[in-house]
Amino acid sequence: MKKFQATKFFEMKIDHISESILGKQDGTSWVWHLKRNISIAPSHMAFIFLSIGAFSLLIGVGFYLLGASLVLPFSILEVTVLLIAYFYNAIHATDYEKLTVDENMIKIESQFGFKKNQVQLVRSLTRIDTLSHQNEIVQLRQGFTYVFFGKFVHANLRPILAIKISERLQPWQR
Repeated sequence: MKKFQATKFFEMKIDHISESILGKQDGTSWVWHLKRNISIAPSHMAFIFLSIGAFSLLIGVGFYLLGASLVLPFSILEVTVLLIAYFYNAIHATDYEKLTVDENMIKIESQFGFKKNQVQLVRSLTRIDTLSHQNEIVQLRQGFTYVFFGKFVHANLRPILAIKISERLQPWQR
């Protein structure tokens, strides 16, 4: 009874929730594709960081020519930190999680940096939990195998995501 009420409560608030949380039917399967929220393209960020680095080096060289020789090494250090930050951001710009619920299988695919993971679980043996000690992250488990899903969803929306995935795992939702 409480689960029905919680589901009904969330159904009323669903108007503004994106398709990535509600899932999308793709033929005979349901798909949740969650991506990192990137507000700026890596090419634009490269231009911004290049401008900041060039300006910093210009200031460092100017002070070096005026006799303050310790400013230039700090400018070089700043440019190095900007390069590290840029490459870290560029590596993680394409991070994603994808969950596909087929007729009999659940496929979870994720990419974090250069690491790509793929896990398959049997649909009828898989259970869904939310872990409150990890900001309500969704856990799909089958026996001793477990996978976390929903890293790119705000913690407030993860219970809705768990409910939607759980609804699609039910036998009558095939």
